[in-house]
Amino acid sequence: MSSSASSTARAPAQRHELELHGLTHAGEAVGRLPNGKACFVAGAIPGERVLVEVTEQRKRWARARLVAVLLPSADRVEPPCPYYGSEEPGGPPRCGGCALQHVAPTRQAAMKRRIVTEQLERIGRFADPPVDQTRVPATQGYREQARFAVTSEGQLGFRRRGGHDVVAIDRCLLLTDETQRLRELAGDAWIGVDEVTVRAGQPAGEPPGSGSAQGVWIVSPGAEGVPPVPDGDVGVALTSPRGPLALRGETTVTKRVGDAMYRVSAGSFFQSGTLGAAVLVDLVRGAAAVQPGDTVLDLYAGVGLFARALAADGALVTAVEADPSAAGDARQNLVEYDADVRTGPAEAAVAEMAAAHRWFDVVVLDPPRRGAGAETTARLAELEPRTVVYVACDPAALARDARALVDAGLTLVTVTPVDLFAHTAAIEAVAVFARHGGTATPMER
Repeated sequence: MSSSASSTARAPAQRHELELHGLTHAGEAVGRLPNGKACFVAGAIPGERVLVEVTEQRKRWARARLVAVLLPSADRVEPPCPYYGSEEPGGPPRCGGCALQHVAPTRQAAMKRRIVTEQLERIGRFADPPVDQTRVPATQGYREQARFAVTSEGQLGFRRRGGHDVVAIDRCLLLTDETQRLRELAGDAWIGVDEVTVRAGQPAGEPPGSGSAQGVWIVSPGAEGVPPVPDGDVGVALTSPRGPLALRGETTVTKRVGDAMYRVSAGSFFQSGTLGAAVLVDLVRGAAAVQPGDTVLDLYAGVGLFARALAADGALVTAVEADPSAAGDARQNLVEYDADVRTGPAEAAVAEMAAAHRWFDVVVLDPPRRGAGAETTARLAELEPRTVVYVACDPAALARDARALVDAGLTLVTVTPVDLFAHTAAIEAVAVFARHGGTATPMER
């Protein structure tokens, strides 16, 4: 072999046996390489002994693919979805939508509670944070919305884990029957389209699971425009810089949460499923424990999911939402109540209200993944609420904002993880804070 050939030959991949002990927020198990570097392994479970092959090396950590499970966990199960498995032994899952199908649901719930606890300890600097057991609304058939990528042949699917390739998917076990019907009606002739989001709702008077669904396809056109849209009793909206534009039929759906019906426009955010939304509403109502005439500030209010529930309990609600589409829906959803719905950033609203010495009995906030931010969160204390209810979609952001709230004078009473996205690494949490000298009501109603 020539010297040039030997100098360009690839070094053999490193293989190691690891004892796994930790867990990342992305659902990867963590072990230690012989040099002490942390190594992240997808598809494994803390407590297992595994054989891995290192695929990525960084200064402080490494990532490896799972080659074999040498000592399996008692919580390892056969994944229920055929798309979850890899196409070759030790290869990445074909579909990147789920990360934990190899883990029994009860262990998934425990793992997610651990993630929330560790983020509060490490980022929020809380010693022994008060984290309850994880609530699990459902493990399959819970999603009423799904965003599909599109293959070069026009098929709908999801991206591979850690890559951009799209795996064609004709059935997803996480979708409700109504949402699966919308996916099937959409077909696989979307060449040139970037994404297609399917969203199901319930016509007025029809309960979830009735088989009678409203529906909309929200299409993100590519450079070539939009191909002919399949026929069907489904509304179609096109994304644009100005928001979704109606292309065909009704593009607003109705969502039933408990006894309440919510209008949700194509451009408005709503939780992925009404089963999970109902759990969040119950937790928020239980923690807020409003009495008739109590004042409530609902920040990042969306279409009014929590605002309507608290208004129905007799509260005088001020709801703040930055997105005009969602704020418009909130006004419609709260039309029968004496509620003040404002369109604008929550951060600006809090600063304005604090400067004006406004006060509220209860503050509810449901910020995006980045959280509310330390400055805004700290200023909430100036509104003198007896209770703050924080609905978080990212445990790290919750930990940062929780520290800001406590440093501003509130007490962290309890945190309840809610597994709205079973089999994925995502986790929601509802945290309750009380003003010093006051009390917060337990989460159960």
